[in-house]
Amino acid sequence: MGALRCLASGLAVVCMVLGSGVVDADELVLPYSCTMDGGVPRLSPSEENTYRIIGPREDLAFPSCSGSAAWTCETMMIYKFSINCGGQRVAWSRVAASARALGVHLPDRLPAGYAPVSKLRGRFVFPGFAQTTMLPQVASQTLAADAVILPAALRSERGSDREAAPTQWVTVVDPEAASAVSPGSGNALKVAGVVSMLLASLMGACLVFVRRRQLASFEFLHFAAGAGSLPSRVWEFVAASFVRGAAAFRKSYESYEAASADYGEEGEDPNPLAQLHVRLHETELLVAGLPGDLLLRDVLASELDSLYDRASELGRRITQIGPEKLRSAIRTITRDLDRITRIAQGAAPASQDERAASQEPDAPSTIFEAYRILGLNPDAPDAAVKKIVDALRMSWHPDHARDEADRLYREQRIKQINAAWDLLKVRTAAAA
Repeated sequence: MGALRCLASGLAVVCMVLGSGVVDADELVLPYSCTMDGGVPRLSPSEENTYRIIGPREDLAFPSCSGSAAWTCETMMIYKFSINCGGQRVAWSRVAASARALGVHLPDRLPAGYAPVSKLRGRFVFPGFAQTTMLPQVASQTLAADAVILPAALRSERGSDREAAPTQWVTVVDPEAASAVSPGSGNALKVAGVVSMLLASLMGACLVFVRRRQLASFEFLHFAAGAGSLPSRVWEFVAASFVRGAAAFRKSYESYEAASADYGEEGEDPNPLAQLHVRLHETELLVAGLPGDLLLRDVLASELDSLYDRASELGRRITQIGPEKLRSAIRTITRDLDRITRIAQGAAPASQDERAASQEPDAPSTIFEAYRILGLNPDAPDAAVKKIVDALRMSWHPDHARDEADRLYREQRIKQINAAWDLLKVRTAAAA
């Protein structure tokens, strides 16, 4: 698809290759003690225990629903690995299955060999974060008197009572030498550089001026040496100058016309698909900025994939369809991009200040307001409307709130979405 998706795939592959050696040394911390009873793992509540993960660890995103309603679904991470339980290597799925006897609820229809860790309140410990940082230390050692070797001169001085007359250095300030070195002498090189640059600029200006004077003198001499009367020669000189100026102006105008012709009639872009691809990439970046746990992000990404396919099909058939059909198809894709942009901007998490300052939103009273709240076009099909409504409900469910203010904000949004859906259902039933 887009360049952003290729870059993300490449980074994921690199991270998997670089991190393959680290996964083998993870550890799992559980508030249970694991024992083996006749080859069957048993868990019992206890203090936190650390279990070493044996071999590689695989993870997988798994959607789980606790009811028939769409808002009861959540996406969790499930894992496949083995741990050391009671001195034996046991698959994590068997250990997690034994927690059902303690009242731990596990999702149904799990893939073979996979089980969640969050349901058992477990967490992974990576070796890089668990190692203690070793600070450098200095070890001191007491030396005997015989281990210290003194120079002969120093031993003789210590053995005798007389004091040696060491050579003493006397600092003398010479005023003449100090005045010889001027404090500003270090700037002489800078001054010389500035003067040289000014002289070079002056020489260049003189050369340009002399060159122009030579050209003017040459033209004047050619004019003076011509045959004929003085008025005719003056007219020829002026006419030649005018012809040269007109030729230069005509050349510039032709270049402007050639450049303007590239944009087609009425200022239209000759390659409208380029602007469409720019809009596609901008919308893809906006959708990629949504939180990863929002199911609405997957829905919008799937719609973007279909728009990419439609744009690619237009690019392949651009020589077969007329300009009007091409512009109509591009306008349709642009309207879909505007709709996805509005949905993504509305689903973006609000800041704490915005949630605190926001008042309770008004419920929609018209069909137009209902479509505007849902971020849809009035000509959207019923299946797409239902799909977007379900995704918005799951994304704005209060169970995903981080604090009380966020929960209140989500409840207000759910009320708006439900009211908009009720209006659209009534309109659909009346139309049927």
